[in-house]
Amino acid sequence: MNKIIRLHGYILFFGIILISLGCGSKKIVQQDGPVPDRNPSELFQALESHNYEFDWYACVTGIRVDNPDEGESGKAYIRMKKDSIIWSSVKKYSAEGVRVLITENTYASINRMDHTYQKGSTEDALSKMGVSMDFIDLQEAMFGNIMLLDTATAEINKEGNQYIIKGIDQDVQLKYWIDAYTLDLNRMILIDFRGREIDVSYGDYRTLDSGQKVPFFRHYKVPYDERGDAEIVMKVKKIEINTPKKTKFSIPPHYEKI
Repeated sequence: MNKIIRLHGYILFFGIILISLGCGSKKIVQQDGPVPDRNPSELFQALESHNYEFDWYACVTGIRVDNPDEGESGKAYIRMKKDSIIWSSVKKYSAEGVRVLITENTYASINRMDHTYQKGSTEDALSKMGVSMDFIDLQEAMFGNIMLLDTATAEINKEGNQYIIKGIDQDVQLKYWIDAYTLDLNRMILIDFRGREIDVSYGDYRTLDSGQKVPFFRHYKVPYDERGDAEIVMKVKKIEINTPKKTKFSIPPHYEKI
């Protein structure tokens, strides 16, 4: 398996780990004036407001992946139809390297450089990751929606210009950092029952034409192996929500199955 396939795998499947247990640092912009007091209802609403409903989602992003074995970068085009498909293409030096199509039942990928392809069961692929989730969960994670805590378990503290909220959802521990001025989510940590931790940071929030306020910078730190973590930096160039897109996918007849 070459580097660009591994890069594409991170783009598609870090969300699987993220939503199950659960990337990361952003310089917090200093605001003028006294730090505002926020009540629990405002903070819980800020977390809920981070999540959005969607029918179509399209994203163009620069991505950088670093792990104990290597570092690699490229540009990813991600398109999703709610409850239907996930389509992605990864380019390096303006040439497409990998294209993937995932549905609720099956997935397929083609490698333009090696003239090879893979096909299989989506359920089996998720199962091999050792997580309990389905296709819909995967879409939510890739869209950028977050896991929400049970508010009855919440502990809230104010530190500097941020509010820190700790809590749980079933067997997952969650911790959030919310900007006291803007109520933007700056950071999130998720820890599963095995102690695996994922650290996510968000920044460069922008308001889309469709009205949603979303982070264009995302930094993920995820477990890799016993030597350390993998870090994924996404610098989003463009996001479109609820605009239908083409998701062309076909396997050339001369490609070899691997």
